Parts: sequence; C-alpha cells; structure tokens
Amino acid sequence: MQFSKISLAAAAICAAASATAAPNAGNIAISAGASAVQNNVRLAILSLCKAPNVGSSYVSGNFTTVVCANQALGAAPSALYVSKPDSEFRFFDGLPFKEVRFNVGNGSFGSVQILNSPTPSSPFYNPAVNPPNPVFLFRNPGTNQNTDPTTGAVIIGGISDVETNRFPLTTIGANTLYPNGRLGAAQTFGVAATTALYTKMFDAQKPAGLIPAVCTVADTGLPYCIPNISKAQMATIMSANDLNAAYAKGLEFLTNDPADNAVELRYVRRVDTSGTQASAQNYFLGLPCSANSLSIVAEPTTIDPAGGTIANAKIENIRVYGAGGTGDVRTELNKAGVFALGVVSGENNQTGQGWRWLRVDGAPIGENAMPGTAGITNANTQKSGANSFYFEATYTGGNATNDGYWATIATAFGALAAPVGLVNQADLDVGYNKGGLTCLGSLSN
Repeated sequence: MQFSKISLAAAAICAAASATAAPNAGNIAISAGASAVQNNVRLAILSLCKAPNVGSSYVSGNFTTVVCANQALGAAPSALYVSKPDSEFRFFDGLPFKEVRFNVGNGSFGSVQILNSPTPSSPFYNPAVNPPNPVFLFRNPGTNQNTDPTTGAVIIGGISDVETNRFPLTTIGANTLYPNGRLGAAQTFGVAATTALYTKMFDAQKPAGLIPAVCTVADTGLPYCIPNISKAQMATIMSANDLNAAYAKGLEFLTNDPADNAVELRYVRRVDTSGTQASAQNYFLGLPCSANSLSIVAEPTTIDPAGGTIANAKIENIRVYGAGGTGDVRTELNKAGVFALGVVSGENNQTGQGWRWLRVDGAPIGENAMPGTAGITNANTQKSGANSFYFEATYTGGNATNDGYWATIATAFGALAAPVGLVNQADLDVGYNKGGLTCLGSLSN
C-alpha cells in the first residue's frame, strides 16, 4: 500500500498531537500555599469552567489539579487527559489557563517561596535565590503521580491564611515578600483532639463541675458539654520552655489527674511555613504581633520511629510533631488510643473523621464538636462574636498580572454560597471581620 506525501504528513501531525496531548505548558498555571482553604479554592476554580465546558479536579493529600475541557475527564490516571489535544481543553473564565495545579504541602508561606526559588530539579530553580527552598511537585492527572512543574508552565503565586509579613523573620529569611491582596474570606480555626484525648478531658472536667452533670461524651451538639482548653494552656503547650508544667506532666496537664502524670501527650504542630501555624502562633503566643511574644517550640526535623512517619521529637512528656499539611494533622488526630491535639482550619468538616473539636476559652468553633455534622459550617460562632480565632486569607501573585489572575479567583471564591469554615465576602462586608487587624485578640498575650 502506498501513501501520498500529504497523508504521511497528516499522520505525522496526528502522531505529534498525540505525543503532546494535554494542555500546552503555557496554558498550565502552578501555585502553592494554604492547605486550610485547599478545597474551597478548588471549588472556586471549578466554578470558572463555564458550561457547556466541564471542570474536572484531582485531589491527593496536599496536591490538587483542576482542569477545564469540553467534557469530563474521568478519574486519574485519566486516559482522556492524556489523549486530548490542547484545542479540546478550555480556558477558565477570566483566566488564560486551562489547568491549575497547586501544592499546599509547605503551607501558606509556599506562596512566597514558589515566587522566589522552587527546587534544583525544576526548570524554575534559581540558585542565586535561597537554595534551601522546598521541593515543589505537582499532580499530573494523566499519570496520577507527582512531578516537577512542566517546563513552560506559569508560576502564579498562591494563597496564605494570613498576610505573609505575619510569619516570624526566621521563616521569611532572604525571601522577597510581595504585596498581598484580600482573598475575600475569613478562615476560622480551632483546636482538635483525638477521641481518646477528648474523652479523657470530658471525664476529667465533668466531675470537676466544668461540664454539667447531665452531659454525656456523646453530646457533641451541646456546646456546654464539649471539653474546654484555655488559651493559656495552649500557649504553655506551644511554648519553647520545655521546663513548664505541660512538658513536665504530659497528659496530666490537661486532666489534672495524677494517674495521667508522665503519660505522653502529643502536640501536632504544623511546619514553620504553615499559615495555620502562623495563625496559632499569632493567636496563642502573640507571634509576631506582641512585644511580649513567647517563643514557639521548635519544629522537629527528624523522625523518631516511636512517633510515626512524620518528623517528631519526644520532649519530656510531650511528643511534638512537624506536620507538612493539614491532612497530615488529620492523620495523626484520627489515630486511636493516643492523646493528641493540634490546630486545624474550620474547613475540616469532612465526614469519617475520628477526632473532635475542643472549646477554646469556652468558645466552640461550631455548633457541633463532631466533624462532618450536616449543616455545620464552623462559621456561625465567628459571626456571633463567640469565636475570635479567625484570620482573613490573602493572595500573593508577585506581579500585577498574577494579582489580576488571583483577583478573578478571589471573586469566584467570594461567590461560593456557603464555604465550609469560612465567612465569605458578603459577611465580611457587613462587619464580620477584624478591620484588617490580623492580631486582634492576640495583643494581650
């Protein structure tokens, strides 16, 4: 059989198209930042894929990819994603991108780091700028694997739970800080505990008269039945002073039961680049807001095999963890039979979780301590004034063009009807905010 030069050329073009299928590199945006708002950002970007086009999203732990195409792409690894030419992918409304990938494993400050210097194995690496910066990998829907950024993809910055100048100077280091824009939502935060610790604290506080006698541990929908931790107690646990009562007593520090003396208490803190961690340090320790701020217990950098698979260190009777993402904190808090607590964002309302919310200085984060409870957004207590542990999220683009992209995403973000754990722009506009004062509620520390 003979082929004409034209048919051979057409075949070559088709082969080239199939070899380079999926969105062109220049139509892919990459981002980093806050894990606290990861799911709501995903929903906002999906909303920009307008009908008749269809958005598909892929989430794996700290990695999220959102794609817009002429049809749904199916689960990853997606054969359709691999086979489609760029022309069958569609631009998100108001954005020059057909795909957005983001990695929240390094927390909010990743939005700054990715604009400064990604990783030596990445085409975006700049050895002249702070080489110790973290590895930025991204989820490929075609392989369902994490990879370096595609050469030619566009770095657009990211989102932070707090203004990036609210991180301690030791975290900022030599990184350039860029102006922040308002994302248009305030994120609530709370202290969460394993079921074992929640039960222990309930059993200790009820006979002490701190919880009414009519309550049972199952009464998670009655705020006065939920165990309480004070801001002073959290500050003591988070403090670098390992000679204090928390580190000396372990679990007994929270139960006041001599039988719990020296029983291991676990504090699952986030890494230093985490916005959740910065929020907790602002709220409980006054860092970096207060002139009398306390020092934070150091982020562990090695793994103690007795503590699990993420960095952790046993300090007296508290085991301190350094969790990269919110998902890592949930993993530790879902473990049975251990006494652990950590700060997580109000977005974490997923069903199937084994941990419970604690009250902080008597204030619950939501109307129920059990994650996944239907109808609970973890925002009403903020709007009522009961819960002051919240911060207004920001975006960092690094330049005017990227800031414009984020402004489009922020508009979509603010249009989400009832984002879990967030007070949206409509509520912020009628006064449910801190007037731009990030550290309000922390100045007394």
